[in-house]
Amino acid sequence: MPKLLHIGLLILAVSAVAIADALLKKAAVGGGGFTEALKSPLMIGAILLYLFQIFFFTYIFVAGWKLSIVSILQTGLYALITLTAGVLFFGESLNTVQITAIVLTLTGVVLLNF
Repeated sequence: MPKLLHIGLLILAVSAVAIADALLKKAAVGGGGFTEALKSPLMIGAILLYLFQIFFFTYIFVAGWKLSIVSILQTGLYALITLTAGVLFFGESLNTVQITAIVLTLTGVVLLNF
């Protein structure tokens, strides 16, 4: 399978985790505490997305990808997606140091692919 397809699966896997985490955050800020968050319908979506990411990552590892490379790519992409979700959907903000860290992380991710 071509490397580009594997990268696409990696993006899908990381996106699934990031979206699932955003659903957990949404369920948690709904009020009612921990037990109510666990009862939220958003939990079903989060669980399904986590299952998808397990499937995609397993496929990537069976294809021969190194854990060390996948973990770095995953971390960088996950950070980008969750930071964006935090800013757009939860009103969170980033300071200059955090923005610089994002740029450095993305630079590292790009360099790992060479």
